[in-house]
Amino acid sequence: MKRLFSGLLMALLFSGLFFLSFTNPAAASTGVVTLKLSSSQATVDGAVYDLPAAPVVKEGVTLVPLRFLVETLGMEVSWDSLTREVNISTQEGRVQLKPGSKTAVVKGEMQQLPCAPVISNGTTLVPLRFVAETFKYQVNYDAFNREIRLEPPLPPPPPPPPNRPPVARFEVEKTTVAQGETVIYRDESYDPDGDELVEVKWTGKQRAFFKPGEYTVTLQVRDSRGAWSEIASKTITVTREVVMDEITYNLHNPIPGEPLDLSGIEVLQLPVVDPATTMNREMLVVSNSPEIFTREGILYTDTIQGDTRLYYHHINGSTVSQRVYLLATNQGLETAAVTIKRQALAGPGDPMAAGRAATYRYLAADTGQVRTIYIKPGETRILMEDSRPIAPGLCVHGILDLNTDREVQLTILALEKGDPVTAYRNLPVLPPDGIHIRGTFPRANRFLSVHLYENKPARLIIADGDGDSFLYGRDGTTNLVGYNKGNYGVSYEITIESKYRMGVFFSPRGGPFAGAATWEGQPFYLPNRGVLNPPNQGALVGIIEPGQRKTLRFMPPAASYLPINLIFVPF
Repeated sequence: MKRLFSGLLMALLFSGLFFLSFTNPAAASTGVVTLKLSSSQATVDGAVYDLPAAPVVKEGVTLVPLRFLVETLGMEVSWDSLTREVNISTQEGRVQLKPGSKTAVVKGEMQQLPCAPVISNGTTLVPLRFVAETFKYQVNYDAFNREIRLEPPLPPPPPPPPNRPPVARFEVEKTTVAQGETVIYRDESYDPDGDELVEVKWTGKQRAFFKPGEYTVTLQVRDSRGAWSEIASKTITVTREVVMDEITYNLHNPIPGEPLDLSGIEVLQLPVVDPATTMNREMLVVSNSPEIFTREGILYTDTIQGDTRLYYHHINGSTVSQRVYLLATNQGLETAAVTIKRQALAGPGDPMAAGRAATYRYLAADTGQVRTIYIKPGETRILMEDSRPIAPGLCVHGILDLNTDREVQLTILALEKGDPVTAYRNLPVLPPDGIHIRGTFPRANRFLSVHLYENKPARLIIADGDGDSFLYGRDGTTNLVGYNKGNYGVSYEITIESKYRMGVFFSPRGGPFAGAATWEGQPFYLPNRGVLNPPNQGALVGIIEPGQRKTLRFMPPAASYLPINLIFVPF
């Protein structure tokens, strides 16, 4: 009977929540509410309303009348007599409170209150900040005036307008030009929404044209939200008048890597210069055979110590995605330190594109970013993991400069899934394909010094296996010896000194070529666009003024063909 009485009393108290008389501010529920501690009045957008009880502070928490709060903020409230809980709900969600309990349920999740709701003189008081901020209202307290200010949440921003595509537009200073006359382009593309233009796609654009006729140049641009413009185009007419031929133009307007037509030079008839050549003892580990692997397995393994360059290039020829890993195993009795001094990775992608990209990244790499991995006796560690899976038909390529202070076993392997550290011992060594390069070769770096004393064209031959010999080494898995035909992975540092003003050109002789080089320390793609096809296509390297000494650094790129010629043309 006593419990029934208590329940009836609680229900009556909460019914007072709804029927206790005071002016209803609900009509102003979206306005700014101001409360003052110990004051039984509140303002809503400047209008004064009486409160059933003044706000109070308990345990450092401000408590306010529940009915005023929920009606002012536009909420719905109900009392569950069975669970003795207050249910507050809006479009933002639902909150359940219980007088005397510091536990609340907010959108189905339990939360702790800073202070329990209380019933004082028939009025339920609840923590102001907790309820208001739960329903996205801002609460600010003015300590000087002892005022509390509640502001409704800002309305959601309107949806952005639909993205309008950018506009591609360009002008040329002259639409009719002579051969070898510089064409000046002015890009006037814009985005009507003010979005950034993140990609520009030209076709047919050349600094100058060297054959008479009509040439179409197009431009298309993409904005930061992915929209492409319509294609803008212009026709440039090239007359029969010749201002400069292609070689002369590039000599006077040099851009490293700029492709050009070398058919006017009889390359193979030029005298060959004989450079002074030195090599160092750094080892080169090449893993390129089988170039196309069709199953899981060890692609190459050998023991290394000291300075070593690893050069791998493989294509997934299986029907499932694979990953390529580089492992190091310490078979000694002391901890080994493996330092990665330089690293360049490319792919998965097209084999020639991967060769071009990895070579550029290697030559441009910051040699100050080194990392050392310590390997305990008997331990195997992953030195490099190509984290992206290699889809069937795609290629990965890596070039790494390593140093080991102890002898370690280096293993390159392909694995579909699983832990390579535990799996590699049970993997088969995949046989070489009989075409591509696999092995460990001494003398990975060549230093060539060229002196040009005569005022006439000449050439330097690189990686022909004759004047520039191929590296000779052995396969660490079969002990068979052989040549690194093409000297893939070899770093060439070529210093050129000339008595006369000289242009330096690059001419591939073995087949299609796409790589990279550095000229005076500045990396560039070779060519800077497209692919060079011999015998007539070449690229400019740079200019040497009389008495100057300049340095070209070059590495034969994977999937391109050797040999190459460097051509020296005085002008």
